[in-house]
Amino acid sequence: MTHPYAAIDPLALIFPTRVYLILVEKLHPNTPLIDVMRAAAKTMTAEEKAQTAASAKRIAEFAHAAASVVG
Repeated sequence: MTHPYAAIDPLALIFPTRVYLILVEKLHPNTPLIDVMRAAAKTMTAEEKAQTAASAKRIAEFAHAAASVVG
C-alpha cells in the first residue's frame, strides 16, 4: 500500500503510517511560527503580500467549508 505522505516525504515509504506520524511530530512539532512569518513578511513586496493574503484567505475558506461538511 502506498502511504498518503509518500509524495511529500520518502520516509513515509519506509515506516508504517502510525510510526511515521509520530516521528514527524517529534522532529517537526506543529507549532505556529509567527515570528518567522513576520520576519519573512518584512522582506515581501506589496504584490507578494497581496498574493499571500489572497492564498491564505482561499485556504481558510476551504478549511471552513471542509469543517462544515464533516461536522
